[in-house]
Amino acid sequence: MTDAPAPRPTVELFPEALPLSLKQREVLGMLQTFPRGARSAELAGKLGMHVNTVRGHLDELVDRGAVRVTSTPAEGRGRPSHIFRVRVPDNRAVAREYVTLVEVLASVVAETGNLTPETLSKAREIGRIWAHKMEESGETPEELPDVLDLLYVKLRDMGFDPVVSAPKNEAGQLSLHSCPFVTGDQRPSPFICAIHEGFLREATGSRPDGRPGAVSLTLLPYADGGACVVRVDKNREEEDTL
Repeated sequence: MTDAPAPRPTVELFPEALPLSLKQREVLGMLQTFPRGARSAELAGKLGMHVNTVRGHLDELVDRGAVRVTSTPAEGRGRPSHIFRVRVPDNRAVAREYVTLVEVLASVVAETGNLTPETLSKAREIGRIWAHKMEESGETPEELPDVLDLLYVKLRDMGFDPVVSAPKNEAGQLSLHSCPFVTGDQRPSPFICAIHEGFLREATGSRPDGRPGAVSLTLLPYADGGACVVRVDKNREEEDTL
């Protein structure tokens, strides 16, 4: 079987991944309002810019892979027209589509209306495998503040808007003020929460069994006035015995 090349990774088309100027982003944003594409003159009229300025920005957007240009047959003896279409996806639409897909898969796999301790344990194992696949596994930082910093960056990048509380008595926590899986009044299944708990445990080298030299991590949904809480406890070293 021929090993055909794969399509381009979608993340390379996200606007954040493209080195665009403010004006280029402005032109790109206006072009996104034209589902069938637009000519440079149409965009210039909407933006209040000279058509040559807009055309220059469009050429740069084409070079950066953010816009695709096609030609339409000329009418009469005129030159063919160039139609510009946006290639970059809508990040919100991408997130919504795949969050919904994960929820559907979880409901089928877990029968989320009838969760058991064994099912939640399986969810944590899925999270552990997920972290390993994402190459998030690693050694736990020795100091608790470093663990909290690691978690802050990861949870922020995953869309959970974390707030770190100062560690006290070898324990600390992060309050999560947003969640990709909350849509309107609908909350995610505990199965989804358990997957994230397993992911975070693997990412921090957490040992929920209290093994010395590691941290224990627990995810507590809706535990802080509507925010979820990630609690991290530093396990104590075993005392030396004679």
